[in-house]
Amino acid sequence: MLHVGWIFSLVRSGSSAASYAAAAPWGLSVADELFGPWDRTGPPHSMPKRQAELVRAFRAVGHVLTAEIVGLAHDILRELAERDESGKGWVVCKCPHLMFTPKDFETWFGNTSSQGIEHHQAHLIRNPLRRVNSCYTRGWEHMLNDPYELGVYRTFLHRWQNAETKLRFEDMRSDPSTFFGALYEGWGLEASSADIAKAGEYLASHYHDSSADRRTIEGQVTPRSESHWGVPPEVIDAYLADDEMLGFMHEQGWPTSRGSYEGWLPSKLMRAFRGGRQGASA
Repeated sequence: MLHVGWIFSLVRSGSSAASYAAAAPWGLSVADELFGPWDRTGPPHSMPKRQAELVRAFRAVGHVLTAEIVGLAHDILRELAERDESGKGWVVCKCPHLMFTPKDFETWFGNTSSQGIEHHQAHLIRNPLRRVNSCYTRGWEHMLNDPYELGVYRTFLHRWQNAETKLRFEDMRSDPSTFFGALYEGWGLEASSADIAKAGEYLASHYHDSSADRRTIEGQVTPRSESHWGVPPEVIDAYLADDEMLGFMHEQGWPTSRGSYEGWLPSKLMRAFRGGRQGASA
């Protein structure tokens, strides 16, 4: 039986780091954005050549799952599984897009054991303003849909809330052992403490600017989205004025004050300005 462990998320939510780290203990293949929107057949992904065919076919039918589309996806996953030398029988599948609904996923992937393949889901979410900032600091704001991505995030938030296996980017950074333990348990993938430690070791030694741009690191590296600030003030205002967003952020223990998302420069300048005035008064 082939098992496929899916990580659903939105872009800039840590799905690359989570997927490749989860695969690392056994050297599992990663189906990196299997359905596209990009051709992943070249390096560094080197997916089977039919992945490009799947991307074109999926686009041609309006990004709707059909028997032909799912059959082609299964063929590609089986081919990826053949590269596994560990005998684990798993492929990790990363999907950082809304792509298809949970209902469609259940319809097409929920009962495929008779075909020799089983699918397992996990959903990964991130502080919405940190996530949007990650796009702006890279000049990727063109990837954001609708006004400030509020509607997209809300849709994924509802999926995350209803998911059986709910994960957070922040926990992956602060407590990788617990994070990957929860991921493997949610998938039903048997993993020892040593396996979980290996996933954490991968995470500590690799930085993913994107799935196509990863590098080896030494020591602690602060994510770009937490050391640079590029989100326009009106985006911060829109999120913090949204009752559902504000409530969710508060529930998760994420900052809900505007000052927490204005970046270091405005705060530094304000402190300098206030300090200068106090000195002059004295």
